[in-house]
Amino acid sequence: MEPIPEDVRQFLDRSIESIDQLEVLRVLGDDRETEWTAGQLGEVVQADPAAVSGHVAALHARGLLTAEKKGTDWVCRYGPRADLEPQVVRLLQCYRERPVSMIKLVYARANDPLRSFADAFRLRGEGG
Repeated sequence: MEPIPEDVRQFLDRSIESIDQLEVLRVLGDDRETEWTAGQLGEVVQADPAAVSGHVAALHARGLLTAEKKGTDWVCRYGPRADLEPQVVRLLQCYRERPVSMIKLVYARANDPLRSFADAFRLRGEGG
C-alpha cells in the first residue's frame, strides 16, 4: 500500500491537532449542506460537546470550515476557504481511503515530545 502523500501529511501536520478535529471535518464533508451545532457534532464523533466547540473554533480560525457563534454554541458546516478547499478535499479523501494510516499520523504528531515542547512556546507567544 502506498504511503500517505507528502502534501497531505504536511497539511495534516499544519492543520489538524486531534482525531476529533479530523472527525469533525469528515462529518461536515460527508454532509456538506447540513448546519451542525457543536453538541450535535459531539454526539456523532463521540466527544464532549465543550471539546468539540473548541475544535470548531480552532478549525474555523484556520479557515477549514464555516462557523458562527449563536448564543453559547457554535453552528458550523462544511466550507473551507477557497484556497484551502483542494487540500481539505484531498485530506478527507485520504482519510476515507486509509483511516488507520491517517489516525496513526495524527497520534504520532501528538506524541512527538519535541513538537509538544515547541508548540508550548509558540502558544505562549501567541497568547501574550
